[in-house]
Amino acid sequence: MKAYMKSGVAVLLAAMAVCLCGCNEGNSRPTGGSISSIVINSSNDAANGGSGSTSNGSSGVTGNSSSTVSDVSEPDNLTVNADKTVASGETLTVKSGETLYINSGAELTVEGKIDCENGGSINIQSGGALLLGGDIRLDGDLKLNGKLGIRESGKIAGSGTLSVLDSFEDIDCEGTCTAKIKAPAPVEKDGITTVGGVLIVNKKYTVPEDYGDGLVIDDAYNKLLEMREDTGYSLALVSGFRSYETQKGLFEYYCEIDDYERVIMYSAEPGHSEHQTGLAMDLGEITEDYAYTEEGAWLTDNCHKYGFIIRYPMDGTDKTGYDYEPWHVRYLGKSTAKLVVDSGLTLEEFLGVETQ
Repeated sequence: MKAYMKSGVAVLLAAMAVCLCGCNEGNSRPTGGSISSIVINSSNDAANGGSGSTSNGSSGVTGNSSSTVSDVSEPDNLTVNADKTVASGETLTVKSGETLYINSGAELTVEGKIDCENGGSINIQSGGALLLGGDIRLDGDLKLNGKLGIRESGKIAGSGTLSVLDSFEDIDCEGTCTAKIKAPAPVEKDGITTVGGVLIVNKKYTVPEDYGDGLVIDDAYNKLLEMREDTGYSLALVSGFRSYETQKGLFEYYCEIDDYERVIMYSAEPGHSEHQTGLAMDLGEITEDYAYTEEGAWLTDNCHKYGFIIRYPMDGTDKTGYDYEPWHVRYLGKSTAKLVVDSGLTLEEFLGVETQ
């Protein structure tokens, strides 16, 4: 992903033209002091020959074009049609009633800030991308149908909503996102249910009897090995993949020694176990006290850095349908795991699905 700064006589003349256009102050403002700034206008401003808004009220965006006005197709909309950058120290404001479109083939790199006000909207179209190294204050809506990269220094916060229209794989999150995330609707195919590409298995959603190949998937197992190598903790694999038949026998055994109503709080019925997906593992010790060991505490606080979440967290029983299990991790991949942890929600809450 890339953005270019462009300078020279042509750009200098364009910048002078903006400053000397003779428009009134309310419609023509500096673009943050950079002669390579590209002004992204709403069509109302463009019609008046002025600019949009930056950190001092104008929307200054630097990029690889010397044009001073972007293509705008609809009233009260901002449009990015080529690679551009909101530079460090600049703010692009999306006001109430405005929509910032990032079109196919275009990438908007944000090193500064985007302020999306309540009633404003950011729409990343299919084939478009937003690369965030700065901040987005999201009090409006962000609709993601393209790609969103959040660098380690990037942050999305606010009272608005980030709507994932297709897949969580469209987000590469190394930074922080505390804004509300709205997942796409569940999709059922061949007996399994996914939400934004995330396989969901719980007391409501099942997998077929023959699902799974008998192993923990390679990505999850390799990340377990990486955790061991990085920390020196044993992180013993107590239980990995379980077939439908194995889960059936285990559940029936528990029902022989305990009340059914109690069993369903700590054991999944056959077809409802995450272990059958090859994405879940029981690590360390099968006791709540594991959370208070050095290894268990590390796992709780850090497993998301390797792509895992504690699937059945403390105080999450009414959301997940299961007791607290600090030993049970579920592999989602680093980006999605980070998003779930940032949200402070259980997986059911994060995906917007029912428990049972």
